[in-house]
Amino acid sequence: MKLKALLLATAGVAVAGSASAADLPVVAEPVDYVQVCDAYGAGFFKIPGKDTCLKIGGRIRTQIVSDNLDDNNDDTKYNDYDAIARGYLYLHTMTDTEIGLIRTVAEMYSEWNEEGGSAMKVDDAFIQISNNFADVLIGREASMFDGFTGAVDIGVVDRNFSDQGTLQFSLTKSLGNGVTAGVSVEDSSYRNGSDNSIDFVGKIGISQGWGSFSVAGATHAIADEASVRDRSGDAVVVGSDEFTLEKDSSTGYAVRGTATINLDMIAPGDAFVFQATYADSASSYLNASIDSGFAGDLAAGGVSIDNGMLDVIGAKGYSLVAAFSHYWTPEIATTIDGSWMSLEADYDKGGFAVDADLDRWAVDASIGWYPVSGMVIALDAGFANTEYDPAGADSVDFDEAKVGARVQYTF
Repeated sequence: MKLKALLLATAGVAVAGSASAADLPVVAEPVDYVQVCDAYGAGFFKIPGKDTCLKIGGRIRTQIVSDNLDDNNDDTKYNDYDAIARGYLYLHTMTDTEIGLIRTVAEMYSEWNEEGGSAMKVDDAFIQISNNFADVLIGREASMFDGFTGAVDIGVVDRNFSDQGTLQFSLTKSLGNGVTAGVSVEDSSYRNGSDNSIDFVGKIGISQGWGSFSVAGATHAIADEASVRDRSGDAVVVGSDEFTLEKDSSTGYAVRGTATINLDMIAPGDAFVFQATYADSASSYLNASIDSGFAGDLAAGGVSIDNGMLDVIGAKGYSLVAAFSHYWTPEIATTIDGSWMSLEADYDKGGFAVDADLDRWAVDASIGWYPVSGMVIALDAGFANTEYDPAGADSVDFDEAKVGARVQYTF
């Protein structure tokens, strides 16, 4: 009996002890939960321990574009294609501070091409400070001059409108009712201008439910000189020195007007765009550079004409651009855009003379399938014709025809 009583007492003490331990409070490990920043849009989250909200995104693009399918001559007939597999990384931050909302953007990409080569580049990179006074931007971003920059999914042939990122300092002010005005100073070298010089750009526009309209103007610091190059693109040498041309004036300029009309009454997302641009000794604002594939044919006396030379010799002209997009369903759309450009140059200095006209038209069309958000599967085709007409000589006519395909996913 004594042994039995002792065992029962021991068991009772053990049970009581276990019950008391179970009743003790447990201290949980601290957890840092990620906070969503809804105020800045989808995808932003707060960096732990910081007041900054971060959004991480990316894109994978695979693409192939044919060489010129039009046999103009033996030098330009189809013999190659361009193909890439490119990965993008997007880092966007937003921070609310005493001086205003600070926004930063860093976009970069790396790619492989059909030759087995690889490259890594930084695209846009800037800081923007926004407050009740204005938005101030410092860094590399699309030029304030640019309006319409293309609507098709790929754009296998160049059209003549400005689409240029520049190193800049800009200020944009909202005037209410969708009206904004801005000014910027931009590095001229991005437009083949003078080194260590700036282009001044101004813009005013309105954006409302019906669409948008904007006008922009720019001054351009012309390069001090341009090297004369032969049909192969090599510098022409006179004696022991390169043959160079002196600029005809010190400053060029460009003006642009762009109108976009929303056509949601036809189908959601439909739109029509018209744009007109005039440039004098500022050919980059017309995207008037000569494609390397036919630079040798567009020549005056055996000398090829490149973008820098167009400004130095005082080339002036205009471009007209139009585009239309139609969504057959929310997942399928067709787009067409095109341009017409006309240039003229009259230069006679330092033993070099040019008196010629250059006309170019281009049209590009695509059909895109967007099965899920962020996905693009597209086919694209384009055709362009360039005619160079030098005074006292036979004109040169050149055709381009290309096709391409793209599969892309943005996340």
